[in-house]
Amino acid sequence: MGRICSPFVVLECSRECGFSRIYNEPTEEQEREIADTKVCPVCGAPIRRKLF
Repeated sequence: MGRICSPFVVLECSRECGFSRIYNEPTEEQEREIADTKVCPVCGAPIRRKLF
């Protein structure tokens, strides 16, 4: 089984309302969007970030 070498960033709602975004090798514009996203646009809960 091969390894995934690209960086993945996952944004998800801390209340688990269903909101999530997955970025594979984020561009500069997406990096800004990731940094600016502090709360869930659906329910207003804090965003959880996972990097792998």
